[in-house]
Amino acid sequence: MKHSIPDHILDEIRSRADIVEIISDVVQLKKAGNSMKGLCPFHSEKSPSFSVSPDKQVYHCFGCGAGGNVFRFVMETQDLSFFEAVQNLAQRVHVTIPSPSDAGSIGSEPSEKEKIRKVNQQARQFYENCLSDPKMGSKALDYLKKRGFDRELLARYQIGYAPSAWSALQQNLEKKQFTDLDFLENAGLLKKSAERNNYYDRFRDRVIFPLKDMQGVIIGFAGRAISDDNIPKYLNSPETPLYKKSKFLFGLDIAKTAIRRENHALLVEGYFDQMRAVQNDILNVAATCGTALTPLQIQLLKNFSTNVTLVFDSDAAGQAAAEKGFDLLLSQGMNVKILCLPDGHDPDSYILKFGKESFLQEVRNAKPFLESYIIKAIAQEDTSSPNGRANVAKRVLPLIAQISNSVERVEWTKFLSEKAKLDERALMSELRKKFHSTRPQPELPKETQTAPPNPELYLIHLLMSGNETTLRTIRSRVSVGEFQDPQLRQIAQVVYEMIDASVPVLLDRALDKAEDPETARQITQIGLAPIEFEDQERAAADCIQAVKRSAAEGAIKELKRQRNHALEAGQMQESRELQIKLRNLETALKAG
Repeated sequence: MKHSIPDHILDEIRSRADIVEIISDVVQLKKAGNSMKGLCPFHSEKSPSFSVSPDKQVYHCFGCGAGGNVFRFVMETQDLSFFEAVQNLAQRVHVTIPSPSDAGSIGSEPSEKEKIRKVNQQARQFYENCLSDPKMGSKALDYLKKRGFDRELLARYQIGYAPSAWSALQQNLEKKQFTDLDFLENAGLLKKSAERNNYYDRFRDRVIFPLKDMQGVIIGFAGRAISDDNIPKYLNSPETPLYKKSKFLFGLDIAKTAIRRENHALLVEGYFDQMRAVQNDILNVAATCGTALTPLQIQLLKNFSTNVTLVFDSDAAGQAAAEKGFDLLLSQGMNVKILCLPDGHDPDSYILKFGKESFLQEVRNAKPFLESYIIKAIAQEDTSSPNGRANVAKRVLPLIAQISNSVERVEWTKFLSEKAKLDERALMSELRKKFHSTRPQPELPKETQTAPPNPELYLIHLLMSGNETTLRTIRSRVSVGEFQDPQLRQIAQVVYEMIDASVPVLLDRALDKAEDPETARQITQIGLAPIEFEDQERAAADCIQAVKRSAAEGAIKELKRQRNHALEAGQMQESRELQIKLRNLETALKAG
């Protein structure tokens, strides 16, 4: 088994950790009959196929097949081992896990990711202490105060300071028993000098921003130089087993609830932009922080809202980033607006100078991205000339062609025609060419045949039905070995173990014992799409007979193979014995 945590502890955590509440931290769920539905966090999709059952406390995606219980969801979304996921949930719902001395060995050696989490926490504490130190952190604290950030906000973000000394953090960590320097380098906290073959602190003389995942766990750091000669201005942790910059948005741990509540996200560029907004109680804000927007980042946002306003810097680089981001956002089915602040301003400086209400009014006045893009393209071209108008069309039509909704495409084409004084019919003709060239070609439908009845699968559905009489009947008459399908055999093994231990056969408990993710997926699919039998007793009898017949036919085939092999090898005695077994099995099969 992958764990030996007492079952009663797992059950207590399970009873307190409501799966809908846990999943809602990551996915925006909506009521759909007896279940909740949302966009799957495990693959990109435009229509929700991810289903959560509050009654059965399991989830299943009918798109990609992902499925499990509350423990597996935390494992998959936070990339944790089973034991780490249990620890995570236990801490959240205030359940104490027995120490090894109380309950035997319940956990293996911490994983590298868990070690990095622990050393990040220690590093964060060191950096915070340095900022609070009157002598060491005064320069950094003065810098932050001059930028208008108060102590309360700095504490909320756990902002710190990395001293200018070459090995201040390293020495502190060594005192805390973090002595493996190679590990500290892999964690992104130290760097190794190729010339001197020694290690030194990655961050020095910088304001430190802890980078947190959606659960508020520190996965890395960013450092902002406070002196002009410290290059580059911003320095991030390298990619580690925990920190992947392509799937991280700064401040999303704080913003996610507000984004879901307001059904709208503001996407900014910088750390200070995001912090300034939160300081002014504008909470639905996340930041890309120096990385081009990625599909994985969009998927993170999409789990909370499909409405986003880009508030990037007014300089050329910021506007270029917004244009690239729009393409990706549109391809993911997002509704995109853009807020262009006055020249020379970013959200940080604008809110500081003009205040919260003025900024929110700008947000309310933000135009749909395509409208802003068309107006900008017209302004940049000489639309008094045919060539200029053609250039506008060349720039805008590829974006309109990406819109999946045909009504929206037509309306935006009309808008372009009016603003750029272009012939609408000519635009529509060109748009059709663009649309068909960019649209994925659908696969030709394959000939489908109705799958034949699968008595083994039906038996698993019957086992999962919870009918005690049916459970006992199947358990007594069909052995695990008589299931030919490997995954169904594993599920049968799990259920039989629960029956033998007099444990109620509940879906989420069965998932605890499913070692293989594919097996877990099949369990959740069976649980959330059960087959209804008019007469369970008759169905069980018919399926048992079919499974046993299939198993017997398989055994006969194997005995024939063994008998023939014995004959070819001249092993006459063994061949005769196998023939007797074969005859008995065939007789039993005919007798039914």
